[in-house]
Amino acid sequence: MLKHLLAPMAVLALSACGSGEKSTTIGGATYSSNDRDGTASITTDKGSLTTAEGAAAANFQMPAFAPKYPGATIVGVIRSESDGTTRHMVNMQSTDSIGKVAAFYKDGFVRAGLKTTSEMMTADGGMMSAEGDGRKVSIAISQDEGKTAAIVTYSGD
Repeated sequence: MLKHLLAPMAVLALSACGSGEKSTTIGGATYSSNDRDGTASITTDKGSLTTAEGAAAANFQMPAFAPKYPGATIVGVIRSESDGTTRHMVNMQSTDSIGKVAAFYKDGFVRAGLKTTSEMMTADGGMMSAEGDGRKVSIAISQDEGKTAAIVTYSGD
């Protein structure tokens, strides 16, 4: 029980400290953060989870089958690794309409040779996903404080 209480406290302690790199290990899990580059990670023998925001997220490169929406701002990235699979979740914002963002990704699925596996879109937002050749991608689109928010989740090369 104590291990489960200490882990969240370690993350809070790391995020509350001044700038620079910080790291601590509790119960086999290593918690690291770097305030200067806007990253944090948790690593265990089973895998890892890394987050990025600010400049580290803004400069993140997405693959051709799940590209950054043109003109969008990437506000956060989460990367996880487990069982030999790497997954990314990229949160971005655009001033374009939900429909325009959805059309970009739907057309992109076709260009990348992916098959649409699900799609549910309304004027207020929605989700769609596709896969092919060991690649999977899903998009969730909604309105957020007057901007279009798109969360792109993908795996595969």
